[in-house]
Amino acid sequence: MERYTRQMDLRKIGKRGQARLATARAVIIGCGGLGSVSAELLARAGIGHLRLVDDDRVEFANLVGQTLFDEEDARTGEHKVIAAWRRLRHINLDVAVEPVIARLNERNADSLVIGADLVLDGSDNDATRYLINAVCIRQSIPWVFAAVLENYGLIMNIVPGKTPCFVCTFGCPDQHAYRNKEKGALAATTHAVASLQVSQALRLLLRDGKTNQGLIYVDTWQPGVEIVPVKGPPTSCPACGRGEGCKALDPAPIRRLSLP
Repeated sequence: MERYTRQMDLRKIGKRGQARLATARAVIIGCGGLGSVSAELLARAGIGHLRLVDDDRVEFANLVGQTLFDEEDARTGEHKVIAAWRRLRHINLDVAVEPVIARLNERNADSLVIGADLVLDGSDNDATRYLINAVCIRQSIPWVFAAVLENYGLIMNIVPGKTPCFVCTFGCPDQHAYRNKEKGALAATTHAVASLQVSQALRLLLRDGKTNQGLIYVDTWQPGVEIVPVKGPPTSCPACGRGEGCKALDPAPIRRLSLP
């Protein structure tokens, strides 16, 4: 346990928390900018089992901010999950890393997340997020949403039965006001958002009973962080059934950010 001494010194973790992390199972959907950074942080933290799901290959354009990959991976066009698995083995052999070359879809979603204690969103599109939301509700698995665009980012914990879900917050797919834009993201922003995503993930895995229920908004250029209160929608949510008779979200702080 010498590897985790500094981490166990934290009162929020300790030896008991570290032991809990060692038995935890997490799934990361998407192994790009967000997913690769989150995977490395979780591996270094000593999570027991990590499943990486992605079917993309490494490109030279990925090397700006995706630190698990190198030029050799880009030259050979290695699958991201295989390159990540290879790198993570050198970082922490105690972590069982399972690379899955696949794209999440309606047919495989349930099998890819079954048995997980937590799912992390490393995707780059809303269609995948709605699918993550649906399958996690079906299986009662908490997940942490994250998105980045330019120098902005969003993070939110979604715990079925306890917090508003993705549909509660952003509406149904056909009502979604935040459309995709073909823009990049500052690598520093991606790393900052992934770090916040992992800190929230660890908190959920450690079950400290104080899950943040707000939408975390990050601007790394100004810089600034806001937490926007999120409540249930005015009527029963078609995805999770929640409804609290109030506005789902004050969108003012996120008007600058269209979800990638």
